[in-house]
Amino acid sequence: MGDLNTWRAKHRELIFACRVLRDRFGQAAVDAVAAQHMKNIREATARRARETGRTGLDALLDGFDRISETHDHQIVEHTARRLEIKVTRCAHCEMFAEWNALDLGLAFMCSGDVAVVEGLNPKIRLERPELLMRGDRCCRFIYTLDG
Repeated sequence: MGDLNTWRAKHRELIFACRVLRDRFGQAAVDAVAAQHMKNIREATARRARETGRTGLDALLDGFDRISETHDHQIVEHTARRLEIKVTRCAHCEMFAEWNALDLGLAFMCSGDVAVVEGLNPKIRLERPELLMRGDRCCRFIYTLDG
């Protein structure tokens, strides 16, 4: 993840830039930037999956292990076809809440979860019945491998 202070500074700049875009050009401009960001995440994930050959649920689990500096999580279930993870602390959510920008957190951080799955494997479905960024008590990620 890199230095947490550097990460926070980059995200503050994202929030500032999106607010300027929204004020000058409307919500559609922010939506276009978020859509491009999701496209970049999908493509980078697909490229990494092709290079490593890892397209299953274990690749997603590895991703959670890499973000332990910014998230507190526990594995609820892990089988060959289902992975459920509960996140009780998210530094993304904390920071976007601090800057009164949870809508941008949803657009740029939480939407990235969907883009990762789309890039990794179209046979994986993601359900997120709870999200901290929406004010829920936790984030629940439920990944199901079809077929």
